Amino acid sequence: MAPQQESELVRAMLADQVGIDPDRVGPVLDLAALRVVNNAWRNSPVEDWHAGDGPLSDGDMLCINSHTCWRVRQIIRRWRREVGLATDADTGQLDDVSVDDWDWLAARIWRWLVNPQRLPPGGLPLVEVAGDDLADFSDQVAGDDLADFSDHVAGELGGWAAAAEERGGRHAAWRAAAHGGLACHHWWGTPTWPSLVDDFVTALDEPSHRHWGPDGQRRRRLQPEPAQVADRGALRKTLLREPWALQPVAAQWVVAAGIGYLQPDIPPLPTSADTSTSASGVS
Repeated sequence: MAPQQESELVRAMLADQVGIDPDRVGPVLDLAALRVVNNAWRNSPVEDWHAGDGPLSDGDMLCINSHTCWRVRQIIRRWRREVGLATDADTGQLDDVSVDDWDWLAARIWRWLVNPQRLPPGGLPLVEVAGDDLADFSDQVAGDDLADFSDHVAGELGGWAAAAEERGGRHAAWRAAAHGGLACHHWWGTPTWPSLVDDFVTALDEPSHRHWGPDGQRRRRLQPEPAQVADRGALRKTLLREPWALQPVAAQWVVAAGIGYLQPDIPPLPTSADTSTSASGVS
C-alpha cells in the first residue's frame, strides 16, 4: 500500500471505527498513549509477572494498566503543551514537531515506566514486582527481568520516535492512536469505555443478562460482592474516572465478573471510504 493510501486508511479508521476526530491533536495523542502502554508495558516482560504464580493478579493488572494509561497520557499532554500545541490544534502541526522533541517525549515516558522505585497501584515498587532476583537492584545495575523490560520499552518508544522522523509526526500519531483505539477498545480511556461500564453495571443487576450465559450460572458462581461493587453508583464512577482506585478485592471481583468480555463491536469501515485519493491532503 502506498504511503498516501495508508494514511487515508488510518484516518478513516480513526474517524469511523475508533470514533474520534483525526484532525484534533488532543484526542489523537490521548489514544496514542494507550498504544504506548499496550506495547511498551502490557505486552512486555510484565506479562511474566502476571502469568502463573507471578506477583500480579488479574485485578492488579486492571488497576495498574489503567493507571499507567492515565500517567502516560499526562506525560504526553504536558509534552504537547510544552511544544506549543493546543488540544484542538490540527494534527498536521505534529509534522512540525522536531525529531529532538519526539525523542524527548520517548525518553520521558521511558524514564517513568522503568523507574525501579515507581509505585504502581498496590503499593509495591516496580523493583519488587519484577521479582526476588531484583532485591539487590541499585541505581547502576538492574536484575535480568527489569533489564529486559527496560530494553523492551526503549525499543517500543524508539520505534514511535523513528516513525515520526520517517513519516512525520501526524502519521506516527495516527498509527499509534488507531492501535490504541482498536486493539485496546475495551480499556479505560477509549471512546467505548463509558458504554462498556454502563453495560457492565447494568448486567450486575440482571441475572438473566446475556453476559451471564443462557442459565445465569456465571453470575451465581461469583463470590459475594465487595462493598465497592455493591454500591453501584460509586462503582460506576470509579470505573469511569479512576479504575486504579478500586480496592484489590473489588478489582479482582470485577475482572472475575468478566468486565473485559463486554467488548463493544468495532464498526466496519464504510464502503464509501476512499483510501486511494488525497482528498484530505494527508501525506
